[in-house]
Amino acid sequence: MSLAGYLITILALVVAQAGYLRLARWFGIIDRPNARSAHNDLTTIRGAGILFFLAGAGGFFYTGFAYPYFFAGLTLVATVSFLDDLRPLSRRYRLAAQAVGIALLLYETGLTSNGVWVLIGLVLVGVGVLNAWNFMDGINGMTAWYGMVTVGTLWSWQEQLGSPMAGSGLPFVFIALLIFSTVNARRQAICFAGDVGSISLAFAVLFSLVQVISLTQTYLPMLLVAVYGVDTGMTLLYRLCKRQNVFQAHRLHLFQLLVHKRNWPHLRVSGVYALCQLVINGLVVIAVTWGLQAQGILAGSVLALLAGLYVGLRRWALNE
Repeated sequence: MSLAGYLITILALVVAQAGYLRLARWFGIIDRPNARSAHNDLTTIRGAGILFFLAGAGGFFYTGFAYPYFFAGLTLVATVSFLDDLRPLSRRYRLAAQAVGIALLLYETGLTSNGVWVLIGLVLVGVGVLNAWNFMDGINGMTAWYGMVTVGTLWSWQEQLGSPMAGSGLPFVFIALLIFSTVNARRQAICFAGDVGSISLAFAVLFSLVQVISLTQTYLPMLLVAVYGVDTGMTLLYRLCKRQNVFQAHRLHLFQLLVHKRNWPHLRVSGVYALCQLVINGLVVIAVTWGLQAQGILAGSVLALLAGLYVGLRRWALNE
C-alpha cells in the first residue's frame, strides 16, 4: 500500500471512529459493568471495536475481494457480536454463528479436507479461541496494545515470508488498533472494543496465524499468543479444579487479579503483557529456522516459564 493509501486509510478510520462514538452516545450504547468488568463507569462506550471489522472490510475491498470465505465468516461473527453488544443474545446463537464463521475460515485455508472429526475439533478450538480473546477487553489498553504486538508481528512476518496475505488486511487492522488505542489505552477509557471488537480481532489474528503456520511449516508461531494463551488456559484449569461454571463471568484472569487484588494500574498490566509478548515474538521469529528439537526446547521453556510466573503471581495476588 502506498503512502497515500495509508493516509487515506488513517483518515477514513479516524472519521469512522469519531462517527461511531457520536452515534453510540446518541443511542446510549454504553458498557454496563458485570461480574468480570474492571470498571464501574456507566458512561464508557461499548462496541467501538467495530472499527476492526471496518478495517477488515477495507482490506477486503483493497485486495480486490481476496479471501471471500474468510470475510464472510468475519462478517457473520462481527454482526452477531455487535447485536450482542446492543442487546444480550442467547449463548447458543452466538456459539452457532462463531462455529459457522470458523468453518468458513478453515475452508478458506484449506483445512476442511482432513476429515469430519478433525474439522469438528478445529471448529471447537477456534470457537474457544474467539471467546477466550473476548476477555481481553476487560481492562484498559489490553486489547489495543496486545493486539498491536500480535498483529504487527504477523504483518511483518508475512512481508518477510512473501505471503499472498501480506499488505492485505493486517495493515488496516493495525492502523485501526492504533487509532482505537487513543480512546481506550488511557487511565479513563472513553470506550471498550466490545464483543464485536474482541471477536473480530481474534478472528483476523487466527486466520493470519494459520497462514503463517502453513508458510513456515512449524507450529512455533502459536507462541505469538503465548502470554494471553497461558493466562487463559491456566485460569480455565483453575476454575475446572474449583468446579466452577466456566461459562459464568469472572475476574480470575491473572491480569484481572493484578488490577483488583494488587491495585496495579490498568495500563501497567497491559504494558507488561504486551512487552512480554513482544520479547517472545522476537525469539519466535529468530527460532523459526532452527531444527525441530531446538524449537521444541524453546517452546517448552517459554510455556514452562509463563506457567511458573502465572502460578507465582497468582499466589502473590491472592496472598495464598
